[in-house]
Amino acid sequence: MNKFSWLLSLLPPFLSLIVLRSYLGYFDNASLFSENLASAGIFSYVFIFIVLTITGMGLIFFLPSLIFSLFIPKKSEKIHNYSSIKACMTVTLVLSLPVTLYIFFTWAFLSDRYPAYEPLMGWSFLFAGLLSVFFMNFLFLRKDVRVAQTYQKRKSQLKMAWLFYVGSPLLILFVIVLFSSFCVLIILGWLDTKAAGDSFSMVLKMAGLVSVLGIYLLLPGLVYVNTESEVKSLQWQFRFVSATLILWLVMTGMYVHSFYPVFVDKSMALAGISDWNTRRFQIDESKIPASHFISSDWYIRSEVPGKYYSVQGIMVFSLNNVRLLCPESVRDSYRDMLRFIPWDTAHDRSMAQKLKDASARCQSFSQGGVVRLSQN
Repeated sequence: MNKFSWLLSLLPPFLSLIVLRSYLGYFDNASLFSENLASAGIFSYVFIFIVLTITGMGLIFFLPSLIFSLFIPKKSEKIHNYSSIKACMTVTLVLSLPVTLYIFFTWAFLSDRYPAYEPLMGWSFLFAGLLSVFFMNFLFLRKDVRVAQTYQKRKSQLKMAWLFYVGSPLLILFVIVLFSSFCVLIILGWLDTKAAGDSFSMVLKMAGLVSVLGIYLLLPGLVYVNTESEVKSLQWQFRFVSATLILWLVMTGMYVHSFYPVFVDKSMALAGISDWNTRRFQIDESKIPASHFISSDWYIRSEVPGKYYSVQGIMVFSLNNVRLLCPESVRDSYRDMLRFIPWDTAHDRSMAQKLKDASARCQSFSQGGVVRLSQN
């Protein structure tokens, strides 16, 4: 227990160091993070917002899994083979998700290619998606439902048929719509559409990517539903949640290369460490000579001749007494770095290098000397 507490106490500084160093590394200024090593309280401050970011993103990504586990009853006294039926519903959901996603992506591709037939294709693909879910649900559940209906009264048989042949596919469709409305749209928003193109092969890659990720994100709910209540001790639940979060961070970062940079970006923005709004800053000329800002990107202006001048830029990092001020031109490169192309690491390296090149004009401040001017 003492070892566990000791390891747990190392988590805030460890995660904070990783996130801070990664963020500054994007701008080729990773060494700046060492300026804050003397302030232990800063790591606790950063860690709070890291946890809040993980919690917020986790709720969004695991919402479909949570909904599925909440809507499926733990047990049923009237259905003796309920465990087998739950397993069949799980299989149906796992297979229905990629099928419906491929149907959706195919419709999106064809409707873009043939806009004149978009209404007809929309209804056709919608019908195909609905039919596939209902058909697979019936295919996997019919045997176990018939066994459960044995020796049941006619009214109970009809009720059971409606529950598993209509209610079950509707729940599965609801979970898939939730996943598509939140996770899929978020991941598509991270896609570098200009560099990726709109070929059918890219559409298939994206469909495969979100399908694999979707099955994993639904896995915790599927495992929880199919695990007996006797096994779900407090220790089991703690291990289950911990393993789920760790695997989520690893697996999502592995398949969606923008996940970790976006996570770092959201953590920094939530903590108020980064500010991507364009502002004017007054600089003490005795600490940083105006010759450091000779580029036209800075829009330099004299405030008090010989003492103070001001520049226009973005304060991409501000923590304790450490500042990193960059010109506006860095914003586009940074946004490009936050986007990805499925299974294209060369694109990631190219965008990262582009940002580092653009960051060569950034100016660091470790002892103050820069003040943000009020905007009238």
